[in-house]
Amino acid sequence: MDWQAHQDANRAGTALDGKYLYFDTAAAAPPVIAAVEAATDYLEQTARTGPYLPSLRARIYAQIDEIRADVAGFLGATPKELAFTRNGTESISLVARGLSWNEGDEIIVPDTEMLSNIAIWRMVANETGAQIVTVKGGITGLLDPEVVRAAITDRTRLITFAAMSNVTGAVQPVREICEVASARGVLTHVNAAQALGMMPVGLDVWPCDFISACTRKGLRAIEGSGVLAVRQRHIEGMTPTLAGWWNASFDDAGNVQFPATARKFEAGSPNIPAILALGAAVSTAVGLKIERIHARVRELTEYAAARLRAIDGTQIYGPERDEDRLGILPFNINGTDPAQLTLALEARGIIIEAGHFMATPILAAYGVERMARISLHYFNTTAEIDALIEAIESERGITA
Repeated sequence: MDWQAHQDANRAGTALDGKYLYFDTAAAAPPVIAAVEAATDYLEQTARTGPYLPSLRARIYAQIDEIRADVAGFLGATPKELAFTRNGTESISLVARGLSWNEGDEIIVPDTEMLSNIAIWRMVANETGAQIVTVKGGITGLLDPEVVRAAITDRTRLITFAAMSNVTGAVQPVREICEVASARGVLTHVNAAQALGMMPVGLDVWPCDFISACTRKGLRAIEGSGVLAVRQRHIEGMTPTLAGWWNASFDDAGNVQFPATARKFEAGSPNIPAILALGAAVSTAVGLKIERIHARVRELTEYAAARLRAIDGTQIYGPERDEDRLGILPFNINGTDPAQLTLALEARGIIIEAGHFMATPILAAYGVERMARISLHYFNTTAEIDALIEAIESERGITA
């Protein structure tokens, strides 16, 4: 089956009704219908029978185990290495809080990161005496493994970075950075929030120690869902941030015990609707094949970039080469206010986003305060991109 047949089949699983053209997957993608149905079917069942109908509860818990195995496989992990979380921010925080830190430990955090991969590490540093070391991505937002190598010292404990920028779509050389770190005995945490569901992601793809992600973006699950993959060798030595029902028990002496799996990072009632939706979203991505999704998004990215550059006065920020970015195009047009452009496009039924996207270094380098952002996924088409570009050209010059 060719890609168009795949896309046509999957468009039936996309509820966009033709009233809107959606170009904001970097914030959150429209979930696949199967994901929504998995969540709502469960909720409707609980309304009829109550959540703790014994047969329902037994079936759901068995299904959660199956989904854990499916999601783990999608991430190149074992089920024991996979934890369900509420979002990518929680996943990052579980890593930061789960490790033990000593005064003087160094944590490398690039200046390309968004708030969720900055705030928690600064808190850890302030509380423990660890130090944040910044490496710069420069005006393109691309990290140089050799710059990372030069930043590593004998005190470096961990490097944390996003596989793909939420601002520029810059795809980092993840494997190379992880190999540089591993050679010095340094841990690596990869934030895959933008990459998951857009490109191959996993412990089998990257020699990293931790992978965190939300699932509402490229994977097209529902909001309130995230994942955390932790290599088995690290699990026992980490401390769970939360403890209680679901992940804790007592031994005969009254000591709190946790499972020797990543489930130790889950506490309290699991978000069953979100987990069921996640299972359906992963099944969709597996059916379409992540390699084909990746290739299609790359094709659409290059097409949209070429069309956007053809508009007079347009500047696209980030990587100079389109092959170094995926799905995301931040831009400004001379004399056009990005916020007003976004509102004007919404009135036409076209959804993009505008803002600063917590991209201070890039904004400062270009001398701008905010930018517009187009973000694509495989459900978009070249015809939709053409309509978007035509609408942008019509609204060019709009100001506050």
